[in-house]
Amino acid sequence: MQQSPPVQFEKCPKHPQNDIVLFCLSIECKEPLCKDCCKLHVHWHNQQGTQANLDTVDNVRQQLLTDVHEMKLRFEEERAILHHFSDSEQSEAVKQMQNKLQKVKQTLLAAVHEYCHQLEEQVKQRIQLHRQSHPGEKKELHQKLNTIINNLDQQEKMLLQPKYIRGCLMVMSEEQNHDFDQITFDVDNALKHYLSNAFDVVISEDKLVRIVQSFNEYVEIQEVNLREELDHYTKKIRENKKNPHEPLNKQFNSTSQKQLQPKESKLMQSIYDDKFRPTFQPGASQYRPNFNDSKADQIMSKFYH
Repeated sequence: MQQSPPVQFEKCPKHPQNDIVLFCLSIECKEPLCKDCCKLHVHWHNQQGTQANLDTVDNVRQQLLTDVHEMKLRFEEERAILHHFSDSEQSEAVKQMQNKLQKVKQTLLAAVHEYCHQLEEQVKQRIQLHRQSHPGEKKELHQKLNTIINNLDQQEKMLLQPKYIRGCLMVMSEEQNHDFDQITFDVDNALKHYLSNAFDVVISEDKLVRIVQSFNEYVEIQEVNLREELDHYTKKIRENKKNPHEPLNKQFNSTSQKQLQPKESKLMQSIYDDKFRPTFQPGASQYRPNFNDSKADQIMSKFYH
């Protein structure tokens, strides 16, 4: 429950020496009173044949604060219901659709990732099996080619030196051809044998089109009637609000209905109204408030006993 701040009494406009400490909650009044105003006010009620309904200003403020806070919460709930079904990007209904699409995206990406991972593993296994089916054929040729290339590389470097005569003599004394034709023949034969049972990754574009079409079948945007969801959502929000506490203004009315009907329809003026001028000033020795309510007796006893 909303708590009011500590009590700070306000001074009475008619009796500046007194604090306003009471409210009369009768339907014709709703009057803030100091202790001197209260004497006059109760006497007025007696003259009208009605009953003063007194309570402390702190109690009245706390009850009104509770009522206002409760009403604010209820209006906020209505705003939440309206916002939930709006077409704003920040509404709950739109967020739910966005969450569904995000889930679809995550699901499809996870499926594609898993599919591609399986393909990669299959390719690795096929490479391993293919390598095992051709032991040493290419390896020997690689080693032989690496030896020849390294030798030629050294010769090239020596010919590029400032003192290159020695390099020229070494190059002229060594075999230059290195049996190139035979090596070419061996490479061709090795690769023909190696590639005769090779494999490749083949992509079927026509099947990809069908996969995309399946995506369109997987997620559809359809027109729907959300009235049932509205009923369910509003019931969910309001189900705990079916019997809220009775607001204070209704208590005022229900209390006033139990009181005697006034002899006149004249309403009591507020002490904040300069036009109000009481025509009687009973002294404390002459006047004793007449209460028909035990609660009023308890409240008045704080100030007059």
